[in-house]
Amino acid sequence: MTAFQLDLSAVTQPVSTARGLPNPFYTDPAVFEVEKQRVFFRNWAALAFTSDVQKSRWAKPLTFLGQPLVLVRDRSGVLRVFQNICRHRGMILVSEEGPVAGTLRCPYHSWSYELSGDLRITPHVGGPGTNRHDTIERENLGLIEVRSHIWMGIVFINIDGNAPDFETW
Repeated sequence: MTAFQLDLSAVTQPVSTARGLPNPFYTDPAVFEVEKQRVFFRNWAALAFTSDVQKSRWAKPLTFLGQPLVLVRDRSGVLRVFQNICRHRGMILVSEEGPVAGTLRCPYHSWSYELSGDLRITPHVGGPGTNRHDTIERENLGLIEVRSHIWMGIVFINIDGNAPDFETW
């Protein structure tokens, strides 16, 4: 059952006779999926505080409504939000909060990403000992950055990237 199949007639009555939302609006996973997509992913949502990642070269993994994300503060102090997923085989890149010595390295095949999100190293992508391949365009395989905005020390994100500018919102 989805939100569009539920009877809302009791909710849309005059205030004197109206009733609350049917229980499935609070408990049905299908309704939650619709709300995630239409409300939370299409709009700006608070994710974290800038103080959660105070140091340069630091990463903090987070999950937002099932989406694995990572907050990264690069060498110059810029805070970014990326999908916490390797572009090669979809592995989680950062499993624990902490300092980043050099790059974000995938535990599966060791693809490595700069703190800017750029793909830096692709070990054995062309076979054993061959770290390049003509069909692998590193410039197109960096981490997927999530649209973000910092306001009053709060990191806001827009998952689908199509919300109005934060200042307008």
